[in-house]
Amino acid sequence: MKTSIGEALHLAQSCLEAAGITEALAAAEVLLADLLSVPRAHLYLESRRPLSALQHESYAARIARRQRGEPVQYITGRQEFWSLEFEINPCVLIPRLESELVVEHGVRLVRQWGLASPQDSLCILDVGTGSGNLAISLARELPQSRLWGIDRALGALQVARRNAQRLGVADRLRWVCGDLLTPLQGGPRRFALCVSNLPYVTTAEWAHLPREIREYEPPEALLGGDDGLDLIRRVITASPEVLVAGGVLLLEVGWKQAPAVTELMRQGGCFRRIGVERDFADIERVVWAQVA
Repeated sequence: MKTSIGEALHLAQSCLEAAGITEALAAAEVLLADLLSVPRAHLYLESRRPLSALQHESYAARIARRQRGEPVQYITGRQEFWSLEFEINPCVLIPRLESELVVEHGVRLVRQWGLASPQDSLCILDVGTGSGNLAISLARELPQSRLWGIDRALGALQVARRNAQRLGVADRLRWVCGDLLTPLQGGPRRFALCVSNLPYVTTAEWAHLPREIREYEPPEALLGGDDGLDLIRRVITASPEVLVAGGVLLLEVGWKQAPAVTELMRQGGCFRRIGVERDFADIERVVWAQVA
């Protein structure tokens, strides 16, 4: 006897709950809807529809992966960010909602301060681009912009390149494989905006992260050293070499890190304005500074 959509969902939810998976029903719904290529609401509209043997087998395999702790996003191979669908895989960090603040405030500062005149292209740099979610989202919001994305992981750049192609901005994006700003140092100061969501998890915090993060997401995209600021410190130091006068450095930072990051910016003596923006949980999440 074939299993119906409703029965498969109920069984999957029970299996995930028994494995200690939070939001078990949501995970079961997303994995089945993705497998069937239908919206989640259709699962209930067609709850009596039987699954084929192949569909049932594939769904069971997906639920088993989630039981072992693998994130839903890596199982489906996609994640929504800035209302866009991004391809992801274990080579890249899963884009988070709070990172949308980087895009939001980047666009705001460009428009508020007129970082590029209408007749000029706006050069933007994304350091540690990963899936390309920041660079691509900014490209979609700022059609006059040209963007560079840097990452030291070739696998990440391959994902970013595919996302840019599928989302229609590949002609305005250039990808560079390298360590932070090193490939650009010694060249012209061309960028009006530099954004980055660098690793900022401290060594002490790492052990307390959920297993979905520790066991599946790339550690090199998360770990920032003893104070979480190893890479952030380097970008703050080097960014004035690549930003034009009046250009802006905009960083996502971790919980309680904003005061230390703003102090690093002040100590450098290259920035004339520094600001901090809070996220939806009232955490100081984004720090920006304007080069003198």
